[in-house]
Amino acid sequence: MRYIPIQYVKADSILAKPIVNSNGHILLNQGAKLTDGLIRKIKEMGFYSVYIKDENFDFEVEDVIKTEVRQRTRASLKNLLDSSINIKKIGNGEIKSLQKKQEEVESMVKGIVDELFTQKDIVMNVVDIKSVDDYTYGHCVNVMLLAVILGIGANLNKSQLYDLATGALLHDVGKLFIPKEILLKPEKLSIDEYKQIQEHVSKGYEFLKNHTDLSAVARIISLQHHERVDGRGYPYQLKAEEIHIFSKITTITDVYDALTSDRYYRSALPVKEAIEYILGGGGQWFDPTLTEIFNRKVNPYPLGTLVKLSSGMVGVVESINNDNFQRPVIRVVKEQGRMVIPWLCDLFKERNIVIEEIIYQVS
Repeated sequence: MRYIPIQYVKADSILAKPIVNSNGHILLNQGAKLTDGLIRKIKEMGFYSVYIKDENFDFEVEDVIKTEVRQRTRASLKNLLDSSINIKKIGNGEIKSLQKKQEEVESMVKGIVDELFTQKDIVMNVVDIKSVDDYTYGHCVNVMLLAVILGIGANLNKSQLYDLATGALLHDVGKLFIPKEILLKPEKLSIDEYKQIQEHVSKGYEFLKNHTDLSAVARIISLQHHERVDGRGYPYQLKAEEIHIFSKITTITDVYDALTSDRYYRSALPVKEAIEYILGGGGQWFDPTLTEIFNRKVNPYPLGTLVKLSSGMVGVVESINNDNFQRPVIRVVKEQGRMVIPWLCDLFKERNIVIEEIIYQVS
């Protein structure tokens, strides 16, 4: 299978992963044959990228957690956040219901941490498909998963990972209290609108402090995830060691997932470019030690990526080299402008060949 932007999908392509909404409901099943009409419908639903089957790449790309676990976590988060919007207007019965929903979310998070903690060499190889209309929930789940993977790389213990994961999942809860017309505005924000956006960190922190029993270190992520190590973040312009490590981790994963997600106002960046952005910000925006760990935990060329090599050959990433993500094994399908019988080119051995660019069509 291959992950490609919707504008490159051709009629008769086969959907390799189901398209799912924030409630976990399947909108289009895996195996569906795509027509021009269905492709238009997918775009109308706000999905700008999909996974399709490719005869040149015939095995499954595995996520770090099972698809159904990701879907249930997203649905549980949505259920909690939707119930939290009018928290000031509800009574004791609803408060108890909210607490139960929080416990459900925490249970899901604990199960995910327990599963990932056993995989010390785990690497993020999959790009999640999110609808631009329902971006928040998928984004928060991705930020949480990436934060756990980065936390494992930073040698955090399991108890720390529970707090990190829960805080990362709820890092953007404050956006519930910001007008949607500002959050979704495609044009440049006014100074006043930008100030309102910035208020989501303090609003989120106050909500978690007053209406949940999360630990202080889990809550602090909502307040600090826009701080920068050089002191040019907000709300308090904290520097370096003044920022909690959980917040530093979530800052990196928050920015990365935002960059690799389609939005109304721009298309997603390729994974490689997003990683380069994170690395380029090490020591300025992001903690440099954590950016180096991040570089070892996120693969710039996920399985199924179509690439052009410096030799002029075109192929699909077949397998990765965990010691050097830049040099995966490529299933070559085109040479000198002509399709060929597929063969494997191991870039770890062919040191004179490098990946030149990511492409989305063979011809």
